[in-house]
Amino acid sequence: MSDGRIELHHHQIEEAAALLRQQGELMHQMMEQTRTFLTQGLGHELHGTYADGGQAYADVLASADTVMGEDITKAAAALDEVHGLIRDSDNRAGSNFQS
Repeated sequence: MSDGRIELHHHQIEEAAALLRQQGELMHQMMEQTRTFLTQGLGHELHGTYADGGQAYADVLASADTVMGEDITKAAAALDEVHGLIRDSDNRAGSNFQS
């Protein structure tokens, strides 16, 4: 609160959604790099059970990457939606107090 008025910092909510998307993309890139290393880099060095384990781990990363990417996208969209509702409500409420 500032001198009796509630001040919402909308830019902080927008930045949070953008940062969530940015970090989600960074996570995706790192997962891809790890998968590539497991299947193409280290994968050529491993044999037998170790190679199977490396591939299995790469497959788990691929599944987790997909699910986490979808979850992050949904979370950012939900944050945008809630922010829109808060902004609209704030604007409507503010119009009731203008002199």
